Amino acid sequence: MSRQYSGKSLFSSRIICGDCGSFFDSKVWNSTSKYRRVIWQRNEKFKGEHKCETPHLDEETVKAEFVDAFNAILTDKDSLLEDCRLMQSALTDCSGIDTEIGQLLEEIDVVTELTKRCIAENSKTAQNQEEYTARYNGFVERYEKAKARGEELRSTKAARDAQADATGAFMFEVQELNPLTEFDEKLWLTVIDMVTVHADGRITFKFQGGTEINV
Repeated sequence: MSRQYSGKSLFSSRIICGDCGSFFDSKVWNSTSKYRRVIWQRNEKFKGEHKCETPHLDEETVKAEFVDAFNAILTDKDSLLEDCRLMQSALTDCSGIDTEIGQLLEEIDVVTELTKRCIAENSKTAQNQEEYTARYNGFVERYEKAKARGEELRSTKAARDAQADATGAFMFEVQELNPLTEFDEKLWLTVIDMVTVHADGRITFKFQGGTEINV
């Protein structure tokens, strides 16, 4: 699956193909005439054996459909905001992660001390080197396993924090706004997580709060 994309447009890295998952990229049609138009299509639409059936989109269509999708989520603003609050609360509750990270830090300290003792004993007294190497490698494996798991948990926690922040920004925008009458670039950049284009022409807008609207 290709997830490479190019371009600096506000639509870059936000529109994907519902068939293969590749990002859509921009292409200019009739660039030198009055009929000039910017369209978006799958990066590798015409490459390889697999031919995706997802249609291309022009920018005006994306903007108009976004306005409709955003207005749709405002129809039940209170329920939406409550769902977002619950999600944000769940995301920020990292007590389980923090507990496991603490246990891993203790494991690292213990293994570090055991490794030092192992090395010290080997330098002071004659030992079977195969047994020493096996014991030493076992400590190293435990250390690396605990370290990798700790990094994984910290990455997970950071991602949850970022999602909680994005959800908070989304809630703020929803709470403050009335239905849109035209496309708002700042709002798009704040509230949209991903837009999926399907082969049947449907477009799914996934908002930062997790809500999905099909248009």
